[in-house]
Amino acid sequence: MSRAYRITVKEALNREVIGSDEICTKLDVLEILPPEQMAELLKKELLDRGFLENEDGTVTRNDGTVSVTVEPCTGEVTVKSESKDNVVLEANREVTGYDDVGPGEGALRDRVKEQLKQELERKAEKESERLQSEATKKLEQALDDLQPELGKVVNKITREALKQKAAQMGTITEIAEDGETGNLTIKVEV
Repeated sequence: MSRAYRITVKEALNREVIGSDEICTKLDVLEILPPEQMAELLKKELLDRGFLENEDGTVTRNDGTVSVTVEPCTGEVTVKSESKDNVVLEANREVTGYDDVGPGEGALRDRVKEQLKQELERKAEKESERLQSEATKKLEQALDDLQPELGKVVNKITREALKQKAAQMGTITEIAEDGETGNLTIKVEV
């Protein structure tokens, strides 16, 4: 005669899940002055805009979960976005076994426990994919906001470099800047 028994198995998963995305690009800085001077102009302008200087010479600005790092010497820009979440997942399953057929209670419990672990891993992976998508959206938004600002930075340091170069060539007699069009006219007496 076979006796039935019921087993309840519970599993929990507590894990920090991270989704991140990153993009690298390069600023199109004209070499009007020697590279060291252009890098110094770029660094100064970025520091004025809230970037902080790192020990390695790069400058970084963190806006919540998005960080922007610029290498002034090369003009390389790296934008990173990261989303983190601590997920606690639980699952339980009740199974029925029979003592005269099939696996014993211990083997049945182990098999169900393994199935629950795999199920929780799949759920954690879906959560990771959701965070990855969230990080990508934040990155895209940050790039949309950052692009015009970096364009203004490049234009400003280009104007400053042109003024310094003109001063090296001779005596500047007149400088006219049009704020609307961005035109710069420099008259130099050589």
